[in-house]
Amino acid sequence: MESVNIVEIIKLSWQITKKRLGTILKIHGFYLLIIFALKTVASILANIHLSLVGEVIDFLFSILISGGFVYAMMKVVREGQAEIIDLFIMFEDMNLGTNYLIMSVIQSIILMIAFMLLVIPGIYLSVGYIFAPYLLIDRRLSPWEALETSRKTVHKRWFQYFLFTLTILLINVLGALMLLIGLIVTIPLSIVAFIKLYEQTFNGWNSVKSASL
Repeated sequence: MESVNIVEIIKLSWQITKKRLGTILKIHGFYLLIIFALKTVASILANIHLSLVGEVIDFLFSILISGGFVYAMMKVVREGQAEIIDLFIMFEDMNLGTNYLIMSVIQSIILMIAFMLLVIPGIYLSVGYIFAPYLLIDRRLSPWEALETSRKTVHKRWFQYFLFTLTILLINVLGALMLLIGLIVTIPLSIVAFIKLYEQTFNGWNSVKSASL
């Protein structure tokens, strides 16, 4: 496994982002629109005393759409294109969708407990699990296997991955300071950067299952 070259990954990600910005913004825009629609539905149901139903729908569908967004963005980075329908892959492939939902719930519970007990374990695991969504979608690992494979891989050079994550966070802070307009560029750049980091980290990994992309 290579060392994390933050500068080189960001440079490469910037080139990809510039080249495919239109497609990225289209996919990201529809993703945000769907999330907004889910929040609106939840709010409407709350007004008619069905708040629990709205919260459940929002929770489940948001996770599944988020998984579809990861899938679509990996296609954009690798193939240069993706379709809006790719956002709904978790509904089309119910096995993948179920596993992604289970992984997300397990991850959320673990992180919640970790942050409640001590902040440091929460930070450690937040960074440690950064590759779990990609591993589950791309390598078709099981929920727990995806989480543990990510954590064990990141653990070997945890501080480097922490610095990478911190750098991406700072880039988005700078984007937000530019009257939020900068986020139009920095958020796509961030998404591409994490995908490229994933690909660099697991390039040549032998113990994998068939890729889905």
